[in-house]
Amino acid sequence: MDTTYVTIMLVVFLVITGLAVDVGYLYVSEEDLLSAAESSALAGAQAMQHRMLTQVQQDPSQLPAASRDLVQQAGRQAALEFVSGKTAAAALVELKNNNGNALTDENDVTVGFWNLSSHTYTPNATPVNAIQVRTRRTAESSSVGMGTLGTFLAKISGTESFATTPVAVASLVTATRGNVALCGPVTTRSCSYPDICNLPETRLSASGGTPGAGRFLFTSLLSPVNALESMSQLVCTELPPQDVCGKPIYLTGGNPSLMADVAAMMYDRSVDLANKEFDRQGRVTGWWVILPVADCTASGPGTGFQTRPVSRYALVRLSRICAAAGAVGCRDAGRTVPPAPACNGATEGIYLDRIATVSCDRKDLVRLPGLKPVLVK
Repeated sequence: MDTTYVTIMLVVFLVITGLAVDVGYLYVSEEDLLSAAESSALAGAQAMQHRMLTQVQQDPSQLPAASRDLVQQAGRQAALEFVSGKTAAAALVELKNNNGNALTDENDVTVGFWNLSSHTYTPNATPVNAIQVRTRRTAESSSVGMGTLGTFLAKISGTESFATTPVAVASLVTATRGNVALCGPVTTRSCSYPDICNLPETRLSASGGTPGAGRFLFTSLLSPVNALESMSQLVCTELPPQDVCGKPIYLTGGNPSLMADVAAMMYDRSVDLANKEFDRQGRVTGWWVILPVADCTASGPGTGFQTRPVSRYALVRLSRICAAAGAVGCRDAGRTVPPAPACNGATEGIYLDRIATVSCDRKDLVRLPGLKPVLVK
């Protein structure tokens, strides 16, 4: 048999085999690369949020410096560690970092500012509220994961590399997920973020009393609801953050069952874990939330819904939420969480002890980072 013919057929066979491996690998890993980029960006943003919340809790005076930090080392490290911990042998992912804020051959991570109004991301811009991650195949996996042989096969087949490099951006958007709206000021102090005011524990009520300060109403935010049963379902569900500042929201005085629902969400450890504080026994002792502030002075304590525009956001630390004795909320959602021992004998209501606010002016609003990382790009 002609050895030349055998050699040619062997080369053809190897090329076809290489292409088959290439295409199969590419089909799987493009999805893996995108997933890795998105998950890494979220992990980085979560680390940035943790840093911010730690500053809020321990030393608010350092918040401006944290928002101007164009390295955000903890966020970058979290993004890198996610990729290194999740990479599968069949889809090797590479992520480089040199602490810069431009995507280059040596850098795949940037931090910067996400503009909620224009939906644009600007790297190397402040206040820092977003992280961008680009993922790519490693040098070996870009040649079908077959090392030198893969590189040779790719070259002779005219497919030297597959340069798919998905990019994802996660941001701490300034928004709210709370189903409670504050009615006017809680304190006479300005408490303008980043000035976090410490207050004597202050009780807010949703029913009775004089409308205005020291009061709250339940809200379905931008979604109208037709019955309190629907409102209960809304309260007992973890919803994505909504930008409602300057917009009309739906408000109601609700009924005691809604108070029990809100309390169940506070004391359920699986809900919004990153923004809760715990004692040594693992019991919830505080919950940081961003709440809308609206003018409720003309709103009565009834169960009907009415709309009021949001004038501000308030970053608050809820120290307790106390429902009526024996009430257990969110039963339909399976959150049968008993009330906290701290509420034994306490008057029904929402209690807070720290607060800071921002107006709905966009230049003011961007100073307050959100509490929940979201993919924005």
